[in-house]
Amino acid sequence: MPRGFFPPTPIRLIWASILAVGLLKAVLPSPILSAWADSSARSDQAESYIAGFFRATVETAVRPRSDEYAVKAVKALLLHEIPLDDTARFMLGRLWFTENNEAGRRFQEDFEDFVAEAVTKGVRANPTLALEVKGSRSHSDGSMLVLSALTLPSGRSVPVDWEVMQDPAHGTFQITDITVAGINAAMALRSMTEATLTETDIDGLIPHWRMALARHQQTSAGRSANAPQ
Repeated sequence: MPRGFFPPTPIRLIWASILAVGLLKAVLPSPILSAWADSSARSDQAESYIAGFFRATVETAVRPRSDEYAVKAVKALLLHEIPLDDTARFMLGRLWFTENNEAGRRFQEDFEDFVAEAVTKGVRANPTLALEVKGSRSHSDGSMLVLSALTLPSGRSVPVDWEVMQDPAHGTFQITDITVAGINAAMALRSMTEATLTETDIDGLIPHWRMALARHQQTSAGRSANAPQ
């Protein structure tokens, strides 16, 4: 994997514009967080949940005037809907057990902050992102796969599959996995972690990614500035 590796564009965009994250749920405007379906059909509920989650993420990111408040609000939303702490643990793999557990917990917190920042900045810079839910199907383990397409500012459409689980006691859903353009986000992030750990330690992972993302953004801004008008 090349030095300074960062996930390919679709993966970056899904983590920087949906999906990768304090305020409590009660602090956020309640209309933004309504992810319930009008239909009693479970598949319709799952589809409405994803549509509502995406809409909530965009609105939560763009509504506040302050970038700092927006990041905190998006972090609260993402933590409520996606098990980011489990994702961070999966990304470290065996290192969670062979390294200092305190370092692992610090990485979890840093990762949650990083995802929230990336999502917020990505959405605020591209508020016209649109998600079309196309259908869903059930799995034998009780989970649901929701199929959708993310339309990027360029007009390109990227397929995004969401795996969700429903809490039978409360009827609420939670996102357990995301696949973008056929690439599993958790596996891509784990590969990114393994590649970066050849150059730094656990505490250096997030700073390394922040620098890589900043370089990418500078390069992209330079290409945009030099593009013919």
